[in-house]
Amino acid sequence: MALLCFDLEQLSLVSQTLARSETLVSSGFRIPALPSKHYPYELVTLVDLQGPERADHAFAHLVVYERPRATGPEPLYRICLQDDIILGRTAGAGREWLEALLGYVLTHELVHVVRFQRAEQSFHAADAAREREEDQVHQLTLGLLRAARDPYVERLDELYGNPVIPASRVR
Repeated sequence: MALLCFDLEQLSLVSQTLARSETLVSSGFRIPALPSKHYPYELVTLVDLQGPERADHAFAHLVVYERPRATGPEPLYRICLQDDIILGRTAGAGREWLEALLGYVLTHELVHVVRFQRAEQSFHAADAAREREEDQVHQLTLGLLRAARDPYVERLDELYGNPVIPASRVR
């Protein structure tokens, strides 16, 4: 059975929503505009996911790679959207719900990128600390969306709660 992937219109929505999420996180954390060399990340969707980048029970999955540099290894955060999970949860709900869920997921993952890069939390945290991090990032994400007057934020929280988004590190 083929997995459901974003179509061209949905990919355009992903791109637009990422730009809004970058602005929200940049202003919320008072950092230079994202993306930046200080917060290196990239976004991939299901068609480009490989091995450990696939997460069967999450909207997104954050993987950290180490890139060699003359000054030493540098992290690269890869936000791996799980198209099939996102589309499955928003099926029949309309474009506005897809946009709202993408806004939450992308903002959530960018908050993780900033917190990990700033060493506010360890990417390698144990289970209990990881759960606390997910709760804290969930609350920060909702706060950023509320401050932006996102009309769907309360309904999203009601529908999806705080999905634990697994993470792994690949070298």
